Amino acid sequence: MKKIAVLLLAIASTASLAAQGTPGAGESEKRYPFILRDSPARLFTMRQFDQDYLSGYRLFADMLDKELDPVLNYVIQGAFGILFFQTLTHEEGHRSILVGEDIGSVSHPFPFSERSGYVDGVTDAILQNLRDTKFTTFIRLHTAGFESDYMLATREETLMSLGDDSYKNLVVDYLLRKFAIVRYFTEGIFKHDTDGPEEANDLQRDIVGNDLYGVIRHLFRPTMEYTRYTRYADLTNQELGYLHRVEVRTFLNLANANIIGMGNFRLSDDLRVNVGLGHCMGPFGDFIDEKIWLAYKGKLKLSAYWREFENLDHWFFGAGVGINDFPLAKHVDMSAMVHYWNQPLNLSFTEQNGRSGGAIDVTGRYKLFLRPDSRLNCLSFDLNLIYKSAGFLPEEIALGEHFGVGIGLSLGFRDN
Repeated sequence: MKKIAVLLLAIASTASLAAQGTPGAGESEKRYPFILRDSPARLFTMRQFDQDYLSGYRLFADMLDKELDPVLNYVIQGAFGILFFQTLTHEEGHRSILVGEDIGSVSHPFPFSERSGYVDGVTDAILQNLRDTKFTTFIRLHTAGFESDYMLATREETLMSLGDDSYKNLVVDYLLRKFAIVRYFTEGIFKHDTDGPEEANDLQRDIVGNDLYGVIRHLFRPTMEYTRYTRYADLTNQELGYLHRVEVRTFLNLANANIIGMGNFRLSDDLRVNVGLGHCMGPFGDFIDEKIWLAYKGKLKLSAYWREFENLDHWFFGAGVGINDFPLAKHVDMSAMVHYWNQPLNLSFTEQNGRSGGAIDVTGRYKLFLRPDSRLNCLSFDLNLIYKSAGFLPEEIALGEHFGVGIGLSLGFRDN
């Protein structure tokens, strides 16, 4: 409860500062959602941290834009992004998997620390037991930082593509995040090692060491003698071949018009569209996304994706479609997303046969008050319901069948 109270106080303080302006003609509304409780009910799940971070960042960037000239604004955003924000969300992605397993840990999200951002506080015995009893979760512990970065970039693309936030507000975090994703996946090109000798005290060791080398080694050698750190020289020729595969595919993350400053394409006076590609890793291999966003008259906002999963050498497919902020009544709107997937049995890296599954994710928002004469013109209570079958859904930490309930608040501001 104390943590929730602190979060509410931070939201209220930011809102108070931002609401000190007066609305002008031709303004639109920006919505900033915060998840107060997600499922499982622990602070924080990956989705909760990603969403709350992004809303907080958008308020921060909007405040700087109103108070500073553009150059100084972007310099400050860039400094915070490089020195803190990027590693904060990446490491919290890792930690969220441990949170889901009730394993305590400590995040050190500072890039100029000894290991350039890491999570520690977990013994070798606990991690080896996780590997031996919940192998897919153990693999995801390695890839969760990538997953968080990827989903935050996708969230930002959705905001820009559907016209829910501006390029200038998101450009710094978005470009830094895209650069970070590509940088992580191309370390092998330069044979770059991040892991030195293992610390004598295993509680001081990074939980996974080098994310990319570590996940590849464990996928190919799941029962080898347990060691935490993996160096380029430790990888076999077959593992180096797989490393090259993900190195090439990561450049798909640059195939989006948002990279060059275009939020979307105007097909007519009423219809805007954007498309993009993406690539990331998950608990049984990697996946490629083809994404599309449609905004009709600024009211009907649709997003969809087609997804190709690949484990060692077999392809599986998935897709999803959703609607954003659809008004149901004066005080009520709704967002919903439906997902389908076919994934390898037991989420195995070597399995040829697949299993179908899916998820339904619905968020309803009830506007508690509307104040047309104030910059803070709307506050809503948010209720999220999600059901998913067994399988991997990015940002959802449960890999098994799961029904979850989340609550939150959204702040609506006039944008001038």
